[in-house]
Formats: sequence, C-alpha cells, structure tokens
Amino acid sequence: MPSMDMGRRIREARESLGLSQHQLAELAGVSQRAVSYAERQTWVKQSTLEKYAAAVGRPLSYFLRPYGEELAPGLSEAEAVQQAFAVVCRDPDFGFGSRGDEHLSSGAIKDIVRLYERYRGVSLLPPATQERGTTSEQGA
Repeated sequence: MPSMDMGRRIREARESLGLSQHQLAELAGVSQRAVSYAERQTWVKQSTLEKYAAAVGRPLSYFLRPYGEELAPGLSEAEAVQQAFAVVCRDPDFGFGSRGDEHLSSGAIKDIVRLYERYRGVSLLPPATQERGTTSEQGA
C-alpha cells in the first residue's frame, strides 16, 4: 500500500521553488518553526495544508496523493495561473499584494507571474503553461 507523507510533499514543493523555510513561512503567514514542524509530519490538518498549498501554488490534491501512485489530473492552465498569481500577490517584497486582479486580463496576470518568476528566480507555473505565449508575446 502506498504511503502518504504530507510533510515531505510540503518540503518538496518548497524546495522546488527554491524557498527557504523562512521564506515559505512568510508566504504562508506562519512561523519558520511551524514550517519545520509541518515538514516532519506525515499528516497535516486541512486548514494548515491549505496555507502551504496556497503559498506554493499547488492544489491540495498534490499533498494528498500517496507516494507510488500516478499523478492525479492536474489543474487547468487558467487554474494554475490563478494559483501562481495568488502566491505573487501575497509576497510582501514584490509590492503587488495590495492590488486586486479583478480588472486584469488573463494574459496580464500570466505576464505578472512570469515577471515574478524571473524576479525571484522561481518557477510557479507548470512547464506546459510557461511554454505557451500570451497574446502580448504572440503579437510581438
């Protein structure tokens, strides 16, 4: 029977973004000690897991999938972009958190996420999403 290890998934998601425990703590609104503790647990309560999932731009299903099973169907491109944008908006150093996205086109949101990825040196969007150009890039 495959094992489930939510803490390991939290750590893997954090490391895939090149974040330290302290950086993840800031994004999730918890202490570094809380991140360290969660990463050592096999099971994390849903409200806590939701904070980490939002901070790293991953769906809850990523953390709930047992090791040894095939990947569950992923997010649509639009959902992946929205989750990544939520991470960008929560970053206090990026200076975008105070602005809402209600008047931004999906292409603009994607461009903001790409800018953030370059600025932070992280990857928030799945590779397939990163390869597709937005309307602003296609028109250039």
